[in-house]
Amino acid sequence: MKKKIKDYIFLIAGCFLFSIAISAILIPSKIGAGGVTGIATSLNQLFGFRVGLTSLLINIPLFLFGFKLLGKKFAIRSGFIVFLSSMLIDFFSLHYKFKPFDDVLLGSLFCGVLIGIGIALIFMAGGSTGGLDISAKIINSKFPNFQLSTILLVEDILVYLLVAYVFGINSVLYAFILSFARTKTMDIIQEGISSTKQCIIICDSADELVKQIQIKLLRGVTVLEAKGSYSNTNKKFIYVVIQKNELSQLKEIVKSVDPAAFTTVSPVTDILGKYRNEKNI
Repeated sequence: MKKKIKDYIFLIAGCFLFSIAISAILIPSKIGAGGVTGIATSLNQLFGFRVGLTSLLINIPLFLFGFKLLGKKFAIRSGFIVFLSSMLIDFFSLHYKFKPFDDVLLGSLFCGVLIGIGIALIFMAGGSTGGLDISAKIINSKFPNFQLSTILLVEDILVYLLVAYVFGINSVLYAFILSFARTKTMDIIQEGISSTKQCIIICDSADELVKQIQIKLLRGVTVLEAKGSYSNTNKKFIYVVIQKNELSQLKEIVKSVDPAAFTTVSPVTDILGKYRNEKNI
């Protein structure tokens, strides 16, 4: 119960910072953004739709169709954050008249830092702000031949084309600066020196564990044959590299699939080769 209370304090605090950054800086300064936020701010500029309500309406079908892929606990916490942040964004926008930053570059950096702190707190509590990564998971589950990285890239390109059309190319460039500041802030808060963790899982059966890791964490997994020297029985040796904010999800997966599995976690100082490290608003 104490952990759950702590998690929801983190979720609410992170949600507040995320919402105030969007409503007080990003919207009035017309700074671009990717994902659902980029779509919502573009529709707000074109048709006057409320950013928070639009974000909520876009996320609802994504959560409904992707509920099984996300897992019950993660989906519930993320749904709570999406609903609360949507309400807060519209509340702040309607009741407070925020002025745009005179220096948009400074606004982009400060907005990125606030969003980074907010999302870091939300990730640490086992939630997310929703977004188009859910739709990418849904498409990938229906059409496995389409690589997830390709789907995410196409989604990002389409959103940034919309933002460029509505706000201009400068807005997209500021969005890249915001994204950089957000990512670096999240790295400092969440992971410190080591941004990734390598996990070794030794279990009797790997099939279901590998499936859940690939679906819920979108991570590649290496499976080797092993033999327990004490028990003298055949085992499976699973190796996976993840971001630190995904560690709680991995623990939940292992606990639900094979509570008896032996798991070790250690930091990774550097990675060479293909590894997905992007984070979306």
